[in-house]
Amino acid sequence: MSVKPRYDAVVIHYGEVTLKRGRRGYFERLLLRNLKKMTGVDVKRLQGRFVIELREDVNLDQLLENIGRVFGVVWYAPAIKAKNLDEFEEKLIEMLETVNPKSFKLDTRRSDKSFPMTSMEFSKMLGEKISSRLGLKVDLKNPEKTIIVEITEDGIYASHEKISGPGGLPIGVSGKVLALISGGIDSPVAAWFMMRRGCIVDSLHIYNLPSTDDVMNSKIPKIIEKLVKYCFRMRLYLLPFRIFWERCQEIPEKFRLIAYRAYMFKLADIISEKYHYLGIVSGDNLGQVASQTLQNMFAISAFTKNPVYRPLIGFDKQETTELAKKIGTYDISVIDYPEPCAILGRYHPKTDVKVEEIQRIWIEYDLEGVVEETLRELEIYEFKAGAERPIKL
Repeated sequence: MSVKPRYDAVVIHYGEVTLKRGRRGYFERLLLRNLKKMTGVDVKRLQGRFVIELREDVNLDQLLENIGRVFGVVWYAPAIKAKNLDEFEEKLIEMLETVNPKSFKLDTRRSDKSFPMTSMEFSKMLGEKISSRLGLKVDLKNPEKTIIVEITEDGIYASHEKISGPGGLPIGVSGKVLALISGGIDSPVAAWFMMRRGCIVDSLHIYNLPSTDDVMNSKIPKIIEKLVKYCFRMRLYLLPFRIFWERCQEIPEKFRLIAYRAYMFKLADIISEKYHYLGIVSGDNLGQVASQTLQNMFAISAFTKNPVYRPLIGFDKQETTELAKKIGTYDISVIDYPEPCAILGRYHPKTDVKVEEIQRIWIEYDLEGVVEETLRELEIYEFKAGAERPIKL
């Protein structure tokens, strides 16, 4: 079992937010807020980075896992810290003795320009000292360990491992959207991608179960709970499939699935208008099934005033599956569940429905009335990270 160095801090780096010059301060403040909320500890803001000072009571593994769920973080690393050069040299010697590489390289970044040496001068000077004291080879081209040294206004930090963060933008910078969440693999991944672009995401689920109590005991809350780990809180809007199902028995079979999709998007559009969302998120990817051909997506979109975002449009199923495994929703999504789209997809749906055809179906079978009746059964639940159970609103 390998021994870990004695770390003093975790250094956290962000990337894309620095490109947004006009709003950099705003983005950094949101990222700082999100880090504090996710970790539950104090976070210090330095020039170009954040730092968490480690207390004895902090579980480092849990802390690193939590930081890895904060959008906007590009990479982070547990680090040693020293206030002066002599102290830093001793701590770095101790870290290298613990890690025990055959060769090393110092990669120094200096954000504190008042420091008397340049980055290259510091690396050369300290590298020679370390090599002499430990008998380690300095290898600038192919070192076994690269030590990242950061000279800041608050002290000197060093780390030997870079942990990749999720990247993207801090949640809250891009507005609020409503995601259509089924029990399948794709829709939770689509919601996650919108979070990664800085959106606050809530969800709408149309259930094919006898009651909302059955839904709340199904896999749907488990999917939401996985997503909430990345976004702190999420509303879940629940509406029944039953009312549409009773009406769709009269609709020609080849139009049933597309009529349902139009109905589903119409419900999402009305909720978006009422609760001030800036668009609807769907897990569609082009050409995967009949409901996701360009012609059918075009026809369905005619039933919404709000924009529809499809972050997975160019993904294949394998790519989406790998992402679902990464974010933790895959094992839940593959649990058997009565999906309305799966049921209606058995009726050999038409793949090239025209807007006029679906509008005619909509009027002829009074699907507007079905929408109104369905909305009368709306129930809303609030999920919060760390809460034992959701709250019914």
